[in-house]
Amino acid sequence: MTVPKRPSLTLQRSIIPVHYNLKIVPCPVNFSFLGECSIELCIAEPTFSITLNAKELNIQTATARDHLLNGYSVTATSVSYNVEEETIALEFPQVLHVGSSWILDVTYIGLVNDKLNGFYRSVYTDADNNVHQLTTTQFQSTHARRAFPCWDEPAIKATFSLTLQAPQGMTCLSNMSVRSRTLLENGMQEVSFLKTPIMSTYLLAWVIGDFDYIEAYTSGEFNGERIRCRVYAPVGLADQGHYSLDLAVKSVEYFSRLFNIPYPLPKLDLVAVPDFAPGAMENWGLITFRTYALLMDEYGPQDRKHEIAATVIHEIAHQWLGNLVTMEWWSDLWLFEGIATHLAYIVVDELFPRWDIWSEFVKRIQEVLKHDSLRTSHPVEVGVANPTEITQIFDEVSYMKGASVLRMLNAWLGQDQMLLGLRKFIHKYMWSNANTEDLWVTLAEECQVDVPGFMSRWTRQTGYPVLSITELDDSSILVRQNIFLSTGDVREEEDTLLWPVPLGLATASDPTPRNIMMDTKEMVLKVDTTRWYKFNMGQTGFYRVSYPSKTLDLLGQTFGTGQLNAANRVGLLTDVAALVASGIAPTSSFLTLLKYFEDEQDYMVWAEVSLRLHELLAVWLEQPEPIMNALKEVQRRLFTKIVKRLGWEFPEGEDPSTVNLRAVAIRYAGRAGDPEIVAEARRRFNAFMKDRDVSALPPDLRFPVFEIVIRTTQGVEEYEEIVNYYRETFIPAEKVVALSVLGYSSSLELVRRTLAFAMSPEVRTQDILSAIATLRSSVVGRAELWNFMRHHWDVLYERHCADIGFLDYFVLLSIESFSTLERYQEVQAFFANKDTSAYDRILATCLEGIRMNILWLERDCKDVEQWLRVNGYLTESASTDSGKGAEGLSSAADPASKAISSGSVNGGPNLAVNMHGTSSGASSGTSTPSNGLQFLQAGIYSQHGTNVRSQVYLDGNGQASEEQARQLLQLQQDQQRHELRMQREYQLQHQQQQLQLQDEHGHSHGHGHSLNFDHGSRQQDARPRTLEREMELLSMSGDYEF
Repeated sequence: MTVPKRPSLTLQRSIIPVHYNLKIVPCPVNFSFLGECSIELCIAEPTFSITLNAKELNIQTATARDHLLNGYSVTATSVSYNVEEETIALEFPQVLHVGSSWILDVTYIGLVNDKLNGFYRSVYTDADNNVHQLTTTQFQSTHARRAFPCWDEPAIKATFSLTLQAPQGMTCLSNMSVRSRTLLENGMQEVSFLKTPIMSTYLLAWVIGDFDYIEAYTSGEFNGERIRCRVYAPVGLADQGHYSLDLAVKSVEYFSRLFNIPYPLPKLDLVAVPDFAPGAMENWGLITFRTYALLMDEYGPQDRKHEIAATVIHEIAHQWLGNLVTMEWWSDLWLFEGIATHLAYIVVDELFPRWDIWSEFVKRIQEVLKHDSLRTSHPVEVGVANPTEITQIFDEVSYMKGASVLRMLNAWLGQDQMLLGLRKFIHKYMWSNANTEDLWVTLAEECQVDVPGFMSRWTRQTGYPVLSITELDDSSILVRQNIFLSTGDVREEEDTLLWPVPLGLATASDPTPRNIMMDTKEMVLKVDTTRWYKFNMGQTGFYRVSYPSKTLDLLGQTFGTGQLNAANRVGLLTDVAALVASGIAPTSSFLTLLKYFEDEQDYMVWAEVSLRLHELLAVWLEQPEPIMNALKEVQRRLFTKIVKRLGWEFPEGEDPSTVNLRAVAIRYAGRAGDPEIVAEARRRFNAFMKDRDVSALPPDLRFPVFEIVIRTTQGVEEYEEIVNYYRETFIPAEKVVALSVLGYSSSLELVRRTLAFAMSPEVRTQDILSAIATLRSSVVGRAELWNFMRHHWDVLYERHCADIGFLDYFVLLSIESFSTLERYQEVQAFFANKDTSAYDRILATCLEGIRMNILWLERDCKDVEQWLRVNGYLTESASTDSGKGAEGLSSAADPASKAISSGSVNGGPNLAVNMHGTSSGASSGTSTPSNGLQFLQAGIYSQHGTNVRSQVYLDGNGQASEEQARQLLQLQQDQQRHELRMQREYQLQHQQQQLQLQDEHGHSHGHGHSLNFDHGSRQQDARPRTLEREMELLSMSGDYEF
C-alpha cells in the first residue's frame, strides 16, 4: 500500500528558486504577451545547465549572473525543449558555481490562450451591450509553466514580485495589494504588487479587466488588524456578490480563530470570471470563481445559497490548508481538498444550523460511493507521475471520499480533538509542505490513538466494504465485511482486503451509537433482533450495510417516529438502492422500501428518493413503454402527494427546506407526466415569458418549470423562449438554468439544435457540459450525443484536450448512461485506436458502469415487472393501470386505495393515466367503473399498432369538472402523440445510421457477442443465469483496462 511521493519526472533539487521577479506585458492584437522573469537561485552543485518547466513559451534570451561576484554573467548558448516532460534546458558555456547569489534572467514570448488554463483571455457583454475584454490565470495544477519559466511543483516554494502592464482604466489584481501604479505615455499603465509570502507556483494569479466591486472588512479581533475583503464582478453584477462577501468575512474570522493563526495576507479578493474551468480556485489572496459559483441574485433559489456557501468557505479554508501548508506532491491532493471540504461543512453547519447540512453531505457522497464501488476507481492517496495523470485525480474520490474518511475519523476521535490536531498540524508545517503521513502522525500525537493504522487502509486501498448482517437468533447477529462492487461479481482474490470499520451500532433500547471497531472479517454481536437496530448511526462511516428483510422492515417502521434522523433515513435508502444495483438484493426490495417514505416531510430525504428513482429510470429507459410508464406512475404518486400538500405558492418566512421540497416535488411529479402539474407549469411559464410576470415563476421554480415545459412541448416556441431568456438574462445562475434545460427535449430536431447551440460561440466553453448533460434524459438525446461525439471527436479533442477535465466529462456524459451490450461494444470499438491517456480513468469507469447497468437489467427486469404488476401499476396485459391506484404506493387492490382515488386534486378532478393495449379501434366517451366513479376515456394508436387508452376520473362535481377533465385529457393525449411521433422519428433515424455503419464497415457492431433483450422469451425469474451467460458477462470485466 505504498504511494510514490515524487516520480522521476520532477525536477532535480540541486538548483532551487528563492524569488521570482516577473513582468507581464500582454499584446492584445495577436493574443500574445512579452515576459521578463528574473529568478533568484541557490545552486548546490556546479553545473553547465539549468532545467526548469516551460510550456508553449518562446525563449528569447537567458542569462545567469552572480550579483555578488563583480557582475559575473553567462549567457545561454542553447535552449532545448522537451515537449513531453514540459521542460526547457538552458545550456551555458561556463560552469555555474555553487552559491546562493545567482539570478537567472529570461525574456520570452507566450500565448494568451483560450484554453481556460495558464494565462488566458475572456470576453463578456454587459447589460448595455458593451463588450469587455479580460485576461486571467488558472495555474493549478501544472499550468504556471504556460505563463513563465519556473519550477512548477508544489514542494518548490518561492516568493513572487509581479508587475503587469494594461490599458489605463482597467482593473489589475494579483495575490497581494498594489505597491505602485504608473501611467505610461502610450495609454497603458504599469502596476506593481507587493512581494508575496513563500508559496507554490500554482497559487500565483493575476486578473486584468473591467470589474465592479463591493467590499467589507473583518473585525480585526482574531487578526490583529482588519482585513479588507472584496468581491469583484463583471460590470453591473457586483450587487449580486453581497451574500458571498458576507460569507468571506465570517469565514476569515472563523478560521483565524480556529487555527489561532491570523490570515497571512493584507487583503482577500473574490473574483467572478466569466470563463472559468473549475468551480473555483484558491489562489492565495485572489480566489477566482465561475460567475454562478460566486454571484447570486437577492432572491436566488435556496439550493444555490447552499452551493455558494460550501464553495466560498472551501476556498477560504485553503488559505490556511493548501496555501500556508501545501502538499508535497499531487499524490496528497486529496488531503487538502478533503480537509477543505470537511471544514466547509463544519462552518456551514455553525453559520446555518437550520440547513441540516450533514444530511446534505450524506446525500452528496452517494456519487463517490457509486464511483468507488467500481474496479476502475483509485485510492484516495494515489501516485501520479505527469500532468495528464494529475488532472485526472481532480475527481470525487479526491474531494468527497477524502472528506468522508476525514469525517469518519472526526466521529471516531471527536470533533474537538480532530480540530485541535489540525491546528497543531498547521502550526508545525506552516510556510512549508506536508504529506498524508505527516497529518496522521500529528493527530496520533495529539489524540494518543493509532491514527496511521486506522486511516492508511482507508486512503491507500481502493473501494470500501459492505457489512452483511446474518441474524443467528433473537439475541445475536453475525457481521461480515466484504469488498463492495456495484457489478456484484466479487472474485475470491479481490475479497481479501480488510478495513477497520467503526460500526456505530444503535438499537431500539439504546439509540446512542456504540463506537465498536471491527478490524476482522467477521464479528458476532449481542443484539435484540426482535426490535430495530442500525449500524453506521449518523452515516459517518464510508461503507454500506445489508440488513435482513425483517430488520429493514423494522427500520422502515421507525420513519416518522423521530428515532432515525434524516441522515439515517437517507443512508438506509441509498444502501438499499446500491445493493439492488449490485445484485445483492432484488430491485423490488427498493421499490417496496419506498412505501415507508409516503409521509416523509424532510427535503433531503425526498431529494435522495428522487435521485434514486432517476437512477433506476435511467437504466430502464429503453425498456418497453408499459414498464417505463408504470415506473413513472410510482414516481408520480409519490411526488404529486407532496405538491398537493405544499401547493405552488411560497408563504412569507417559509422554512428553506420546505422551499426546496416544493421545487423537487413539482419537478419529479411533472417529470412523471402528472397532467395537472404539467398544465400549471405551462400556465406559469407562459405568464413568466409572455406577460413578464416574475411572481408567476419564483427563482426556485424556474428550473423545474422550464424542464417540465421542455419535456412536454410539441413545437419550438417554448424552446425558443428559453433560448431567448438565456440570451437576455444577465444573472449567471439563470443563464445556467436556461442552458441546462434545453437538453430535456425528446424531439430529434431540438436535440440537434441543442448540440449545435452548445458548441456555438454563444455558449462559453465552461458551460458546454451543462448544456449537453441533460441530453441523456431521453433515448433520442443519448443516441444523438453519442453520435455527435463520434462524428466530431477529432475537433473536440483538438479544441479541448488542454481544458481542465473537459474531455473527461464529455466522454462521461456521452456514454455512462448506456445499458446494452451493443452500446458497450460500440464504445470499445470507437476508442480502441484512440490515445486515451488524457481520459483513460474516466473511460474505464464508464465502461465498467455500462457493464453494471447491463448486469442489473439482465438480473432484475422481470423482478421489477412482477413488482409493478403485483402492486397494481401494471395490468396482466403488461400495461400500466394507475387509475385504480391511490396517490400513495399501496396496492391498487386495497379498498382504501379505491376510496382515496375518488378525492379531488387541488379543487379539480383526480386524474390518472390508464394505458390498455388493444388490438384495434379507438374510443372516447364517458363510462362508470365498478367503484362508481365516472371517467372520460379516449385512445390513440401507438407505434406498435396497439391502442393507448387514457382515462380521466371525475369526482361528480358536474359540468365544470367534466370540462376540466376533458381539457386535461386532451393535454395528455397531445403529449402522448408527440412522444410517439418522436419515437418513430428516432427509430427511423437509428435504422438509417445502422445501415450507414454497415455500409462503412461492412458489418454492424455487436456481431461478435449477442445479448437477448427479448423480454417475452425470458423466464419469470431472471435472477439465475446460465454458465455461458456468466462467462460472457464476466469476460467484459477486463475490457476497461488500457
